[in-house]
Amino acid sequence: MTGRVINGLIFQAGRVLCVCVLVLLLQTSTAVSAEDLGEKYPASLDASKQPRSYAATTTKEDVWKLSSFEFQLADKFKIQLGPSQVVLGRHDRNVLWAAVFPETPGEIVTAGAGKGEHVTSLWLRFHPARVGELFPADTVATQGDSKWIEQAVALARHKMRSSWHQGGKPMVPVRESLIFDLETKEGNRRFYAIDTSQQTAQYIDAFRQRTLPVAAPFKTGDGAEIFDKIWSAFDREYAMFVIKPDVDWQKLREEYRPRAVAAKNNRELAEILSEMLAHLKDLHVYVQVERTYVKGFNRERLFNASPVAAAHLIGKINQIKGMRWGRTTDEIGYIAVDSLANQALLNEFETVLKQMQGTRGLILDLRANGGGAEPLARKMSGYFIEKPTLYAMHQYRSGPKHTDLGNPQKRIVAPDQNWYYQGPVIVLQGERTMSSAEAFVLMLAACPHVTTMGDRTAGSSGNPRQIDAGAAITVNLSRWIPQDASGNSFDTVGIQPDVPVKATPKEFTKTADPVLSAALKRLRTSQADASEKQAETLIPRQ
Repeated sequence: MTGRVINGLIFQAGRVLCVCVLVLLLQTSTAVSAEDLGEKYPASLDASKQPRSYAATTTKEDVWKLSSFEFQLADKFKIQLGPSQVVLGRHDRNVLWAAVFPETPGEIVTAGAGKGEHVTSLWLRFHPARVGELFPADTVATQGDSKWIEQAVALARHKMRSSWHQGGKPMVPVRESLIFDLETKEGNRRFYAIDTSQQTAQYIDAFRQRTLPVAAPFKTGDGAEIFDKIWSAFDREYAMFVIKPDVDWQKLREEYRPRAVAAKNNRELAEILSEMLAHLKDLHVYVQVERTYVKGFNRERLFNASPVAAAHLIGKINQIKGMRWGRTTDEIGYIAVDSLANQALLNEFETVLKQMQGTRGLILDLRANGGGAEPLARKMSGYFIEKPTLYAMHQYRSGPKHTDLGNPQKRIVAPDQNWYYQGPVIVLQGERTMSSAEAFVLMLAACPHVTTMGDRTAGSSGNPRQIDAGAAITVNLSRWIPQDASGNSFDTVGIQPDVPVKATPKEFTKTADPVLSAALKRLRTSQADASEKQAETLIPRQ
């Protein structure tokens, strides 16, 4: 073998060694840069028997660059995305949602509908313990670009109410449930509910045309005009400035107007408006853009009820939209009015109330009632009122100054002309009892044979009107100061019950409801003879 050949072999061997070292270094580098999201976001929350939601947050540390994303469920569902950015929404370290944005559209490889369409964004809901499974460490390359946070939050606002939510905030899904909610290049929204335990992939077509609206740009000056319209409307009409002295409305204009002028599109402007209005801390004040709610003021209001436990404590529960009812074996009636939105409910309520004839007491449950039409509540309350009764008052603005208020206007509830329930009544209330349902509580509380139990109500009843601001932005404007019959405002503080019943969320389960149990106990012990029932609880008016 010649020296030239030997040298050539040595040279080739050196090249091979260099290549091997380079590959090893690249592999080592990749291994170092890979991130285990399961370790970074350890799960401490689990799906609860009692519905519970959590506030979610996102920071620049929650954005990650993916080399790829893929999910497959047997031969029923498969999607593939190339390099992408993923933004995580978390409560503490528990990941409750993820938004994935591919650099180039991915593909729906296999599905019951949408096969072959191209994915422009992916919204995921899953149990916090599955984050490492969905985004394996070898696909998580580096920290991502924080510019995607705004788009991810907009996606979350638009899609949160589609699954596993309560009041627009995320709940913890059960472990086997996965939600894949896709926007596609073809213009369709594709929604799949995955059950990894049952190995099923259900496609739900109801969301197909409810795609995420694209932020609409507008010409210079539009932001200022819209801002001035909203600010001025509140300046003229919002009555509760007088009970919120910490709000400096003029200073807020000086702070937020320059940002509104600089806004590039309607979505950005809507977020600026919502941020300003959040200073009012008013649950009836909110902003929508393209019919999508913008994040604004909210406060945690615990749900002091377990609707599913009613069957265990009462017996058979009948149900229609907005109302549930039943009757215990020892003749205690139960009616839950969960909404005041359906006028047809009045006739149903009268029919159900007649079924309570002979009960020795009645529980009216308003804990899940978020409001609706106050006139409907007045008609329902008429079955329990003995005579026309003042139950609430309110005040509107009467002039340009924030202190200009009109005279208090009285609100009266009158008896029903045909029927009167004369037995003892317990009304259940809580922090989810809101708006017109709070007026309902005040009406019933005015009856001498009614006792209210539970927790304070929400403390929000603004009789709002909706402003069309332009650029597909709408704003809810509260117009009055809500007051009880004594003229005291219950905004924020709520209406206190006659008998408080305190319980932690963990105490409400599928079979336990401490508030309902306390009401049943009170009715049973208040009777001289627990086995005696009244033959005529519901009587005709004379």
